[in-house]
Amino acid sequence: MRIIGKRRGFSLVELMIVIALIGILSSIAIPSWNRYRQNADLKTAARGIAGDVFNMKQRAVSEQTRYRIIFDLANHRYQLIKGSTGNDVIQTRDLSEYGPGITLTKTTFTNDTVNFFTRGTTDWGTVSLKNSRESTATVTLNPVGRTHVSFKMQ
Repeated sequence: MRIIGKRRGFSLVELMIVIALIGILSSIAIPSWNRYRQNADLKTAARGIAGDVFNMKQRAVSEQTRYRIIFDLANHRYQLIKGSTGNDVIQTRDLSEYGPGITLTKTTFTNDTVNFFTRGTTDWGTVSLKNSRESTATVTLNPVGRTHVSFKMQ
């Protein structure tokens, strides 16, 4: 004799419908997520450069020593250097730390070098970055050492 009661669980058809819906939603969401991630990595890299500029300016003032940032466009990295002539490298930052596909495209600084002077002033110029989606970020430094970061997202 069979006892009639509540059914527990799902049928195979119900399970297949749920899996199909998850697949459709994933195929829509994944490309958007990748675009968001690539642009977020570019923003992080640009803000990282702006943060390093701020730190170098503060160190130059507090230690009464000149500092420099030298951008290596060919290898997409930059070095933080103590002193105006020597090569006392504090740190080397590779843009791949921020995510794949981020490149340094150009700078307007003489010899791709930003100088930080003991009074808190810097060279004027810009650094441009690009990601694999062709989105761009520009970090602008003014002579008083302030930075402004602007973005053009694709």
